[in-house]
Amino acid sequence: MKRLRIGMIVPSLNTIAEDDFRMYCPPGVAYHVHRLRLRKENGVVTEESLTRAHLEAAEEAEYLKDMSPDVIAFNCTGASIAYGKDCDTRLAERMTEVLGVPSTNTMVAVKDALRAVGARRILQVCPFGDAFLRIEAQSLADASLDVHRSVSLNFTDAKVAARMEPCEIVDRVLQLIDHGTESVFLSCANVRAFEAVRELERTLDMPVVTSNQAMLWGALRLAGWQGAIDGAGRLFADARAVA
Repeated sequence: MKRLRIGMIVPSLNTIAEDDFRMYCPPGVAYHVHRLRLRKENGVVTEESLTRAHLEAAEEAEYLKDMSPDVIAFNCTGASIAYGKDCDTRLAERMTEVLGVPSTNTMVAVKDALRAVGARRILQVCPFGDAFLRIEAQSLADASLDVHRSVSLNFTDAKVAARMEPCEIVDRVLQLIDHGTESVFLSCANVRAFEAVRELERTLDMPVVTSNQAMLWGALRLAGWQGAIDGAGRLFADARAVA
């Protein structure tokens, strides 16, 4: 049987996405990674840095096109929505057209994943400051998703956020849950949130979606893969989500 191949672009500082794909990618699917330089100013990733990454994504994806993948995924939550309303959808469409390869990005996949699990009254948790949180929240609202509450963890360095253990992420989320919360979205491809999904869903009895989880799910669907993945959350266990 033909092996499916995912081409994934990640920011140069990302240390988590490849680990997540290594843990959860199903048999018969390979993934190949290209890094896009995410520039910093005074050691901090800015909105301008994310905008530049967004604008460079299609050109950088040419490196992945050369190996004839079944799908190309631009995996950076902030950069995928850094260029205005609906820019994530427009980017996926432009990359698909220019590259001739089905293409997606993190926020396109996240929105589809939240709809697939029937997410309502969403607790949105962003590792970074309020400016990034607001952009994400507005993008979700523009897609008619029901955001109940938005919380920033106020990290300024993505590499520090990446050091959070899954158990720490679970503890932080449990502290943020209120009676109105019915689902959870944990943003950023550079945190170990995917590993926290199983415990959070078991404890909370509600769907939990993360950036890398949604990215893998979205890329697999676009490549034509269907199935379930043990331990990867309701998104990979619900027949509505994998059909």
